[in-house]
Amino acid sequence: MNFLPVAIDIERESILIIGGGKVAIHKIESLEKFTHNIKIIALDVVDEIRERGFIEIVEKAYEPADLKGHLLVYAATNNHELNSQIRADALNYRCLVNVVDKPSNCDFISPAIYKKDQMTVAVSSNGENVYAAINWRNKIRELGENGELPEVKSKEESRF
Repeated sequence: MNFLPVAIDIERESILIIGGGKVAIHKIESLEKFTHNIKIIALDVVDEIRERGFIEIVEKAYEPADLKGHLLVYAATNNHELNSQIRADALNYRCLVNVVDKPSNCDFISPAIYKKDQMTVAVSSNGENVYAAINWRNKIRELGENGELPEVKSKEESRF
């Protein structure tokens, strides 16, 4: 696998997560730093998701037409066959799919992210070792929190 690191403006995009459990929460925690335009489709949704007032929750079984109009889709169910079906269905709707815990079946993967003000650092192992990526991200976070990263100046000041 060889994923291209890309920064995508998702603020106005509709992000779909199929699944309403702990894995979905983990994805929401990363996404909510960048957008609140998140929709959950699941038969069962945990309270921690419900408590976030900005998430659209649709309690129903997944259907392929649910993919329409979504740029990014996370297949985050505990059913491996359903996750694979979501990935196959997405080809018809031209949306990018992340099948959680199966990088080989993903159009994109979610890196370990450190965000401070307007600066964002994303660390990825191309889906090979998520724990190594998290460790690198945490080291970068420590540098930032300890004031060891350069101060971020305005765009005009940074030119010189």
